[in-house]
Amino acid sequence: MRSKTDASPAGRISLWLGLALRRIAGLPAYVAAARRAELTGMLRPQWAGGAVMLALSMQAVRADEAGARLADIDRLIAKGSANSLATAALLQQFGAESDTGAYKLIARAVQLAPDRRDLAWLAVRLCASSSDCDDAVPEKHLHDVDPTNGAGFMGALVRAQRKNDIAGVDAALTALGNSDKFYVYFDPLVAATTSELAAARHPGGTTPSSKEITRATMDMAGTIAASVLPPTRSFSYSCKGLALEQVAGRLDLCRRAAQAISHADTFLVEGLGLSYQQQLWPLDSPEGRATTAQRRVFQYRMEQYNHIDISASKVEEYPIDALEVFRTHEREQDVALFYFAKAGTPKDPPPNWKSQLPPRVP
Repeated sequence: MRSKTDASPAGRISLWLGLALRRIAGLPAYVAAARRAELTGMLRPQWAGGAVMLALSMQAVRADEAGARLADIDRLIAKGSANSLATAALLQQFGAESDTGAYKLIARAVQLAPDRRDLAWLAVRLCASSSDCDDAVPEKHLHDVDPTNGAGFMGALVRAQRKNDIAGVDAALTALGNSDKFYVYFDPLVAATTSELAAARHPGGTTPSSKEITRATMDMAGTIAASVLPPTRSFSYSCKGLALEQVAGRLDLCRRAAQAISHADTFLVEGLGLSYQQQLWPLDSPEGRATTAQRRVFQYRMEQYNHIDISASKVEEYPIDALEVFRTHEREQDVALFYFAKAGTPKDPPPNWKSQLPPRVP
């Protein structure tokens, strides 16, 4: 079954974009994934910085574990809780370009926990991969339980852009610009699903070891990273070139929407929002200078996060407290600040600090 046009998640990518990309064995797989996600420009080697990319490489290394994954899925479905069904849905969909039954699983999870914002967003993303899912259903539910989250309006933008519906594009950009945040709930989903996977791997009821929990954390981080990011092509098309020149008021709508996107819960999406703002404001304007200052702090934190010593393949090099940190910090950026505090790293760049990254992303 084919997925909907333009539904490829801008997310075969984000997890620990700050954790030593130079050490990732699966870099070629990353580049291919980035091309599908329209985010190749974000994945230069010097752009290491964030949880999602490390986890994805780890998943590529373990592609041969499909048989064990199917057994895990069966046990998770049999358990039938909201978290176990969400875990099964993520594992079921990972690596597939179209729906393989994952949306039905996450829909059941949402029915069991209708107030969960993380599950509501995951339902939106998995619906986008299904040709027989009505996007309006999970999107409406997300708006109901998470009304200030701009991520929920990206589907409307994709559909309006596809139909060349100028009024529809403007309406979606207006709603996005009026949003307070752009959350994809990476950390909460890792926290909710890791224990489920670890337990499913111990069907006899034995307690998983700390090493096995760490392994499950790494596995679910990579799986979730591949699922939660929305498509970004429609925003780019709507906010550049002739669209800005010919559609009255479009520039202001795009500026406000770009600012909302930068209020993200992952480094990758925050960086995209800041890049969009730098493209939409003159760099010597007050707004442009303010964005440049924000971008400097962002780049400093992402580059410092990249210095955390974590391997995609060595469990012993993964922080043993990672799952608890995900559970208690909703944003990836706050996870970084937690580890900065542990390491004694300043959270803001010293006056003489210079980034190794480009000042803006094309």
